[in-house]
Amino acid sequence: MNSRHKQRSLLLRVLGIDILISATILICVLFFYFHGLIFHNSSTLYLLLLLIPAYYFFFSGFNLLHGFYRNSNFVVGERRQVIYFTAKFFALKLSFIAIVLALSDPVKGSVQKQVETEGGDIMVCLDLSRSMDVKDIQNQSRLETARNVLKSLTNKLSGHRIGLCVFADNSIVQLPLTRDYNRFKLMVSEVNTSYFSNQGTNISSALDNARRSFNRKGQKNSILLLTDGENHEEGYNAFIDSIVNDDIKLIAAAIGTETGGPIFEGVNKQIRLDQSGNVILSKVNLSLVKNIAEKSDGSWFHLTEAYPSPEAILTEINLNSRGDLRNLNIKIERRLVAIPLVISLFAIVFYLLLPLFLKERR
Repeated sequence: MNSRHKQRSLLLRVLGIDILISATILICVLFFYFHGLIFHNSSTLYLLLLLIPAYYFFFSGFNLLHGFYRNSNFVVGERRQVIYFTAKFFALKLSFIAIVLALSDPVKGSVQKQVETEGGDIMVCLDLSRSMDVKDIQNQSRLETARNVLKSLTNKLSGHRIGLCVFADNSIVQLPLTRDYNRFKLMVSEVNTSYFSNQGTNISSALDNARRSFNRKGQKNSILLLTDGENHEEGYNAFIDSIVNDDIKLIAAAIGTETGGPIFEGVNKQIRLDQSGNVILSKVNLSLVKNIAEKSDGSWFHLTEAYPSPEAILTEINLNSRGDLRNLNIKIERRLVAIPLVISLFAIVFYLLLPLFLKERR
């Protein structure tokens, strides 16, 4: 009876300490939660359910430890061993909880931060004529290639505003200049060649719309033109002069191969044939793209890979923006991930040092 009473007394003390620690952690988390704390990866908190089997192994070990001292002559030291056994469990438990909280990405409020960034806005002119559906780039359409390079480019931007102008026979500004890069990438993913009922490649309209979209004077702005140049409309020279006068950098990217590919039309996607029954091939118009770039003192590229690298285009944009710096006051989320990581580190250090304390006191 004395042994059972002793075991029960130790167990109640352990449970009392554990409840106190757990309640303290829970109260702290709830306090900050009701004062604006959010978890970006809240599903990670389900990992805390692993504490249930952890408690099973803890109490099994606790009973084994007590049984060892009850059936042996080592009466002195049981309490000390129980304390160290319990302390190790609490240290591991605290470290585990802290790591889970860190993985859940806790955020509380935001802070204003001044960031110096390169100036200059980027307006993308994306060709949505039917010829952009031709799959002559590693069995991938020209439009999909344009999407890939634009998404890769956006992932590398920092501070620039970017907008989207789409065109075929005419043009519209699909997305005004913004720093919401995720929205831009979503918009690029959604556009397709069915946007315009009248076909053609009215580059002059797209360039004029892009030029008018820049609403800040004194900046080194850039227009990124992505087109295959097929069925282009004439009369873009006047708009190129306006671009040069406004000191806008034109970067032209020709998309497609010189061997070309067949055009598919209609709901059934039938191959387009000429009057003689021959397959009509759509080929990239390199001379047009090169001519536009040279007349505007810009640069041009030929994209023939399914996943082209954006580095060359990004270099041209950055070179154009060099020396045009501005300060941005932006809001940055106050991330608290460092706090639980520090707590976890201290808990692990405490766990590792416990055997040294035990050795010294023997």
